[in-house]
Amino acid sequence: MCSEVPMGSKAAILVLTDERPEGLFRGAVGWDRTRSLDLAARFLGGTPRESGVLPLDLAVWPEDGAACVASFPHFDVVCSRKIARDHPSDLVSEAARLAGKRSAYAVCMESSEDWASILAWSPTGLLRAVSLSPRSGVIEDVGQKFPFEQPFWNGQRPVQASSYRLPFHPIDLGNEALRYFFGFILEGKEDDLCVDPEEVEIPVFDPS
Repeated sequence: MCSEVPMGSKAAILVLTDERPEGLFRGAVGWDRTRSLDLAARFLGGTPRESGVLPLDLAVWPEDGAACVASFPHFDVVCSRKIARDHPSDLVSEAARLAGKRSAYAVCMESSEDWASILAWSPTGLLRAVSLSPRSGVIEDVGQKFPFEQPFWNGQRPVQASSYRLPFHPIDLGNEALRYFFGFILEGKEDDLCVDPEEVEIPVFDPS
């Protein structure tokens, strides 16, 4: 089957954890307000102001300048449009600064451009950085591909239009990255292990 272009998937999410990333949000129960504020301050600078909460499906793409930040028991999450980089490897220094001795995973995408990027980093170095869009082609492709990527690169998720510059839609890849790393998707077919992102809340912080 040829996929259609998904509409409305926008995300810029960075997760910091010392555990395996698969399905992290499936175990997300309550965030620590003090640690969340501290992380928001480290990311935004100054003294951020908490201005409310958003469900995860909206928190992954907050308003310009704002950040959705939460510190859960086993991982931290930062969502901000500042995370969205054409070259995800450019995010490594920021991810390393926030992660410390933990690993970092980022998924960014913008459906209006059918663009997606993925970053995986550990204290030992860069594991994976991939970014692509039909306008720019493959922007970056570094490191070993994750299992969820293989069907895309192997031609099992083809695009119907023969003139399309890529063999698959990056937005489809981005949603599968969300599923694999974090246990939720914005669009596509949910499986039994997917968390409903409308049921997970993330606080919103505005810069001072």
